[in-house]
Amino acid sequence: MKYWAIGISIFILFSACQTSEYEALVKQELETGVVYEETFLGLKNGLTKKAFYDECWQLNKQQLVSQGPDNNYAQYILDAPEYESDSLKKVKILFYGIFDDNDIMHGMDMKMSFVSWAPWNKKYYSDQLIDHMKQWYMYKYGKNEFIKISIKDNLEAWVKVDGNRQILMYPNGVEEVIVRIEDLRQKYSKS
Repeated sequence: MKYWAIGISIFILFSACQTSEYEALVKQELETGVVYEETFLGLKNGLTKKAFYDECWQLNKQQLVSQGPDNNYAQYILDAPEYESDSLKKVKILFYGIFDDNDIMHGMDMKMSFVSWAPWNKKYYSDQLIDHMKQWYMYKYGKNEFIKISIKDNLEAWVKVDGNRQILMYPNGVEEVIVRIEDLRQKYSKS
């Protein structure tokens, strides 16, 4: 019983440290005043919903994106980056803007999976995709590293905060990874 109580105390202390590390990072980054508006594929925070659709239409005309399943998302195929030796590591990205009550975009919701995913091929599971996408975001944006946090129902997630931009990712089953890019100025102005 004594060891169990000590274990729980250590877990609570560790969880509190994780949360405070994240909160300290958010506070530090917001205080820099650095603002990043780009979310994905040149789509920026501040777009109206109509402008978002217009930009997606232009990307579609350039054959960069296509219609996603059920017409709820746009779809983009991310080629394996040049630093990756496995050419099968193409990633299907379904994306849609995060809009406020005035139809102004303040982030991006994304669902990702390896194009080559198959239930029998564990190298294309969501845990591998998270590692792959962490590398890609560091390659693309640099700055601060991802840190591990716990979100709803103690689900393990990874978060990267640079200035006002937060990139949060977590597994959704064995195939899919959920990624949210958010403007923390908008997120914390409501608190």
